[in-house]
This record gives sequence, structure tokens and C-alpha cells, in this order.
Amino acid sequence: MRDVLFMGNILASVTHEMQNVMAIIKESGALADDILKLNGPPRMRHGDKLDNSLVNIQQQVERGRTLMLMLNGFAHAAADYPESGDLARFARQICIPAQRLAHLKECSLVPSLDGPPLVVRGNALTLMESAYAGIAAVLEGCQAGDTLHVSAAPPQAGEQGPVLRIRAEKSLAEPEQQAVAPIMTGLGGSCRAGMGFLELRYVTAPAQGEATP
Repeated sequence: MRDVLFMGNILASVTHEMQNVMAIIKESGALADDILKLNGPPRMRHGDKLDNSLVNIQQQVERGRTLMLMLNGFAHAAADYPESGDLARFARQICIPAQRLAHLKECSLVPSLDGPPLVVRGNALTLMESAYAGIAAVLEGCQAGDTLHVSAAPPQAGEQGPVLRIRAEKSLAEPEQQAVAPIMTGLGGSCRAGMGFLELRYVTAPAQGEATP
């Protein structure tokens, strides 16, 4: 665990500095854009392309900032949330890099994870790992053009904890569970698969001061 915390500290420090780099690039691009708007396009060959180039810079800076914020949260996860974490929050964070998995399959990933906190047992890194493995498992059976929906729901009466649902719109393949099942077992939870979907069931964390059964 000590090496994980060390790695997290280094990542947190570097990503913080990279956010500063992104901020400087954004401000410099905005200044250049303001100057162009005040003075008009420079009289040079292809000067009219500068506007589009500056727009692209701003878009990529925003994309980079989103990735850096996710990576910074990832770096802090082990130390800040060693025993429990908000399932919705960390599933939402891991959906950012999981977008690349979907892109490689020419699919779309649509998270719906903006509800209230769902605090469950487990280190935050492991929670993110379980969600990522679940998304990868469902994607494996998808064809190009499919859309995955990721959502979380609180437990119903008699259930041990919240559920993370990963559902494909078109796929009828039942996801393999070899990668995600051991992770869920380690968290004290379970998983259930069906045609084009996977449900990951977690265990609600005891309230602060409450004894763990």
C-alpha cells in the first residue's frame, strides 16, 4: 500500500502542475484571439486559418483539463478514501478514460451518475477498477454504433447495497464476468449478467461510528 500512496502523491503533484500549464495555454490562446478580433486577420498567407486554430487550441485545452482533473482525483483516491467511497462519484470519474474504450469500438458511452452520493465499502481505486472492468466486459460484446448507458441506483428493500448498471442498447451478448467477478468478491459484492447488460451490486458502508457487521 505504501508504494500505491507514493505513486498517488507523485501523480497528484504532477497533475496539479499540468493544470497550471493548461491554464497558461488557455489564457495565452484567449489573448491571441482577443488581439485578432481587435485587429482583424493578419495579412499573410493562410492568415484566415488562425481563428480555427485558436478554437481548436481552446477545445483541446478543455479536454486536457478534464483528463487532468480526473487523473488528479484518481491520484488522491487511495489516500483520501481507503475504506469507503461514493460509488456514483468514482464511477463517473472512471467513465472519462473509459470513453476511449468505447471510441476504439466505435461505440458511445453515456453516464447518468449525477444523483445523490451512494457510499459503499471499498477503497476508491477498487471501486473505479470494478466499474472500468464492467464497462470493458459489456463493450466486448458490442458492435460499432452501439451505445452504453452507465447508471447507479440506491438499494431497494432487502438489498445489501447500491447497484451499478451497464447496459448496451443493441448488444444481445451476455458479458463475460472473469475480470470483474473477483473484484466484486473482494468488495463483498456480486455481479449479474444478462443479454447486453451487467449489474454490479455493492455493500453499503456503515455510517460513521457504526460497527461493521
